[in-house]
Amino acid sequence: MLIDLHTHTKPRSWDSFITPDEMVDLAQEAGLDGMVLAEHDWAWEEDETADLAKRHSFPVIRAMEINTEDGHILTFGMHTYKFGMHRSHELAGFVEEVDGVMIAAHPYRRQMPWKPDDEGEYADALDRATRNPAYRFVSAVEVLNGRGMLDENEFSRRVAEQMHLPATGSSDTHQHDEKDQQAGRAATYFEVDITNEADLIVALKSGRFWPLDLTKGKLTTNPVYYDVPADIETRWDDMAEARRALLEGAAGGA
Repeated sequence: MLIDLHTHTKPRSWDSFITPDEMVDLAQEAGLDGMVLAEHDWAWEEDETADLAKRHSFPVIRAMEINTEDGHILTFGMHTYKFGMHRSHELAGFVEEVDGVMIAAHPYRRQMPWKPDDEGEYADALDRATRNPAYRFVSAVEVLNGRGMLDENEFSRRVAEQMHLPATGSSDTHQHDEKDQQAGRAATYFEVDITNEADLIVALKSGRFWPLDLTKGKLTTNPVYYDVPADIETRWDDMAEARRALLEGAAGGA
């Protein structure tokens, strides 16, 4: 399945110009199999997304994009904003209570170096990003953001690579125009069928998914993200093993 994990609709996200019904229509036109409404610091009611999904015969899942002191975090399983969520460690505690999951959204924001061509400055920025307190709690990093530039998405990819974390792709759509706000620019491939929030959370925790640049070149120049790799199983296994080794090493040095 191809699912857009990060979209915003009006009036629930103040900066969006697309209604939920319009967003679903655009996702279907783009050939997606499902979408997530991840409004800013707010979640849809379950019956609302169920009605929307029924009207279009299309899976629609609710989530939230939380603005924390350490950046924006996509949260799945949380449906109510609570005081303290602006602190990533408190947000992580709330998400853990509901057995949810967190993804780092567009990590290039506020973390990319001012001079990307300066190798030393770039390396320092990457190191600082990987030490972002919020990233101790995330299960994946959004490396393909539909609104991101090539160099911005590449920075996000390198963050995920250094942390050996799975990667996702999302449109982050707020509006639909002829430039860089088109729905369906990026999505995440899942190997299993996902029809509801519980399915999605299980799939995200498994780490078995892959980001796709559906524009095939406007979001990344790395062709490995244009289609699902033939060796995807090996890639998933290698990533999981590298992540385990990294965490064991960190625990041993603590």
